[in-house]
Amino acid sequence: MSKPDRPRGRTHWLRGSGRLMTAEWRVIRGKDPDLDALDLTEFSGPLLASGLVVAVVGVLPLIGTRLISDAAFGPLVGSFALAGVATSAVAWMLSIVIAGLVVLIVYHVSPKAASATTEQAARASFQRINDATSSVTLVALISGLVSLALALPAMQSSDDESSVLEELLSAQIACLLLALVLGFSVEAIRSVSAILGSQVQVIASIGAFVITLISFYLASSVGPFEPVSLTRTLLDSWLPADVDGVPRDQVIDDLLPAHARAYIAAAITPYLAILWLVLGRRSGDLARLRTAIRRAGQ
Repeated sequence: MSKPDRPRGRTHWLRGSGRLMTAEWRVIRGKDPDLDALDLTEFSGPLLASGLVVAVVGVLPLIGTRLISDAAFGPLVGSFALAGVATSAVAWMLSIVIAGLVVLIVYHVSPKAASATTEQAARASFQRINDATSSVTLVALISGLVSLALALPAMQSSDDESSVLEELLSAQIACLLLALVLGFSVEAIRSVSAILGSQVQVIASIGAFVITLISFYLASSVGPFEPVSLTRTLLDSWLPADVDGVPRDQVIDDLLPAHARAYIAAAITPYLAILWLVLGRRSGDLARLRTAIRRAGQ
């Protein structure tokens, strides 16, 4: 008795599905596609930004490994990125400690209150770095797989497979480390601003820039985390005794000339100034600072 009902039930199901799709098509056709430039920008802007991040992390390392055949390129980029992370991490910690001491000594805050403010800012900053690192790691993994998929079919000789793979992976790790350098730099400014902001609102942003600048100069010129010396040590452990017939020490001297430290010292101030301006504009600190200066001058 139930067998004759199956075709009828199937017919009803198909008929109902057809009516549902027809009604949905009428709804789609009834929509007015009234889109202006702002709507298109709000839709495409985040997508283009995400695509740009993937391109920078994935495509640029691919281009670098295809265009630059120098055997020391990968180790140089990786070593410099590792040294940059070490230096920026030390500068991040120094800036937090110095800001805490300023609050304790200059503003005469009790040790318990100064310690609590510093610890709270450090914890929040570390959590933000942790979250950003997870996102960057995922992006680096995805873009690295895209780079490998594009590079591997283009290999012409099996003798170059290991070197191409090593260069691609080294470039991906270097991008991840450079993102960490940027993250520690940003968080150094934000953490110091939060610590100083517990006592003074207007000039906390200026104090954050000054303290962060001092911390970066200390970390990049004093101690074992000086980037040029650390990069030289890493290259000495990474490169073979001879690189394309050239002794390792000579290759390192060519890659890291004597004026490399001067270049790094000259680049720290504009680098941090750009980050400070961007952060100050996004947080509104610059607008509040301009308003306070204007009122003080009246």
